[in-house]
Amino acid sequence: MRHTQAGGAARAWLALLALAMVLAPALLWAQDVTLVSTTTANGRKTETTQYFTPTATRTGVGEGGEIILRLDQKKMFMVRPAQKTYSEMTFEEMQKMLATATAALENLPPEAAAQMKKMMEGMGMGGGGQVTVTKVGPGETIAGYPTEKYHAVIGTIMEGDIWAAPDLPLPPMMYDAMAAVAPANPMLDMKKLYAEYKKINGVPLKSVTNTKMMGQSMTSTTLVTKVDKSPIPASTFEVPAGYKLVPMGK
Repeated sequence: MRHTQAGGAARAWLALLALAMVLAPALLWAQDVTLVSTTTANGRKTETTQYFTPTATRTGVGEGGEIILRLDQKKMFMVRPAQKTYSEMTFEEMQKMLATATAALENLPPEAAAQMKKMMEGMGMGGGGQVTVTKVGPGETIAGYPTEKYHAVIGTIMEGDIWAAPDLPLPPMMYDAMAAVAPANPMLDMKKLYAEYKKINGVPLKSVTNTKMMGQSMTSTTLVTKVDKSPIPASTFEVPAGYKLVPMGK
């Protein structure tokens, strides 16, 4: 029961935190940018298109779903084309849910809290977890942009390489903004992660990640194949007509 409490609280908190992490970078794009990328993992290859503007973003999140962030409306939309449904949540509601999930972690019984702390340290997010980003040197040219290569280590479960394009800069404040939207929790030291990722100069155009968890390992490769700075139609950030509104998580 206590193990279930720790795992359930962790999954809820991490799922909500992922949404908060998506939110922060959206505040910082000064122009329209479209990134087309492919991800290969477990023998499967998927293509994702991400749209960024100063006031809205749209990106895929797996299993055919997409997240639309509307800064002008202060809302997030989860769109599911396969089911022709969508859910919506205001930024204020998102923050309240994050706060509730954080409170659940802080109120775990001692044994469950110890399990949670061990789990998070393995992910590099606890007090003793290792999180490092090291610049390796010049990287390959990707989608027409020269890159710099970095090596990243996150706890004991994840290690990989990142190729970022200095000619596609992200403001240094990006990761500070991500830290600002993440709730404080001593068991999940996200500031450590953000501080290391601030070393990366530019938009990541390629990543090769090796993940080890529960006796299994997986290698995932993401490669940006196209960078387009053309204006993005406003309709890109609208929920398609005819989609049914359902509660979040349904």
